[in-house]
Amino acid sequence: MDSQISVRSIPATMAGLMLCLFLSALDNSIVGTAMPKIIADLQGLRHYSLPFTSYLLFSTVVIPIAGKLSDVFGRKIVALWGIGFFMLTSALCGLSVNMPMLVLFRGLQGACAGVLASSAFIICAELFPPQVRGKYIGMLVSMHGLASLLGPVAGGLITDYFSWHWIFYLNIPVGLLSFLLLKKQLPLIKHPGSSNEIDFNGIALFLLALFPLLFCFTEGGKLLPWSSPITISLIIFSGLMLVGFIKVERYSKSPLLPVEMLKNKVFRRASFSAAMGYVALFGLILYVPFLLQIVQHKGAAYSGMVMLPMSLAIVVGGMSGGFIASKWMRFKLQAMVNFSISIVGLIPLLVYGEGISMGMLIFGILLVGLGIGLNFPTMNMAPQAFFPAAQMGILISSLEFFQIMGGVVSTSVLGGLLHVSTQWLIALCIVAMALGFIAMAGLNEKEIRDKFAARYKKPAVDGECAAVHNHQKERSFS
Repeated sequence: MDSQISVRSIPATMAGLMLCLFLSALDNSIVGTAMPKIIADLQGLRHYSLPFTSYLLFSTVVIPIAGKLSDVFGRKIVALWGIGFFMLTSALCGLSVNMPMLVLFRGLQGACAGVLASSAFIICAELFPPQVRGKYIGMLVSMHGLASLLGPVAGGLITDYFSWHWIFYLNIPVGLLSFLLLKKQLPLIKHPGSSNEIDFNGIALFLLALFPLLFCFTEGGKLLPWSSPITISLIIFSGLMLVGFIKVERYSKSPLLPVEMLKNKVFRRASFSAAMGYVALFGLILYVPFLLQIVQHKGAAYSGMVMLPMSLAIVVGGMSGGFIASKWMRFKLQAMVNFSISIVGLIPLLVYGEGISMGMLIFGILLVGLGIGLNFPTMNMAPQAFFPAAQMGILISSLEFFQIMGGVVSTSVLGGLLHVSTQWLIALCIVAMALGFIAMAGLNEKEIRDKFAARYKKPAVDGECAAVHNHQKERSFS
């Protein structure tokens, strides 16, 4: 197994991974500003939300499947296939001539985006030891913030000066660059202890359980009324499939979600806390445009500009949080501080309500973004101490899956609260962050550090090159 990376290859490899994750995140935000033009051209006003929904559904449910496939077939193979099909489906989106075509191809593009999102973090965890891993995870996390900064602006400019088709064609040169960098620089990573079996029954039941449930949460109250027989039937069907999935996984030789992983306290706490962070993040994404455009009658461009500090804070927080997590490995303390920062930012929004000043609003959402950004690397790294490299794919992708599920499932509830009281929405976000704080406060930091020390037997050394070198030697004897 050629699994070593030279120090000289690190910049190019990280560039490839960052572009990979940037593509996945960008297509979640760049389409928004182009949708009015797309709807006009394709005459699909009735299905306005479906291109977003299909992308979100497929990208979410594919994440843990992609992680499992990378354990089976190897990290590099899955990542390169994901990038290749992402470019293909992007081209097909751009060639769409009606709304059903766009919805279908957006779903397939979303599935590929799920592969890209999981692969980037999995490969990062494989290549770098704990002494420097957090820094690189933080660099990847910053791509989410960067995409949210550039996406709406780029979508508007491309649509106004070229054509909405080009927001999809733009992915092809960026994806090609990422593909070439990873193909040339990324080593083959597949562990002898990895299972070669695929849990087809588990995957099928997982999809049947998640698709109806997520569809109801994303389209409930919009495309389908909550009280409609179809909605109720889908939720019941989803519950039955979930029961079947749990039973199948208990006896599977190569489960999609290993039981021992779900039993691990650190994994459960990190997954739950990450989900709570996304509840607050999605809440503010709903809250700020509603407050500014509906309540205060500001323009869409104005509300977009107000959101920029939060996106920038996520970028800065992600990079800083990764460095802090690697250097001190105080996951419990770091998480508690990070959640506290976000709660402090949410309090002015709750206290001042819809009469909040613009300066106080920007200050509040900036703190929330900073706290959430700081937390991303913490949640990602802490559970990695307890699982072998052969399970790193399903571990990291499962963490990411539960994190996104927190935001997706809460969106319907939060969206409903907007029309009742914006302060209730903010109160729910504060409760979510407080629950995340409590969950991470129960971590045993010493146990996590001891587990990392047992896996990487040599003590941390000064210098990134030495850390990577030691990591390579240890893996070559494993």
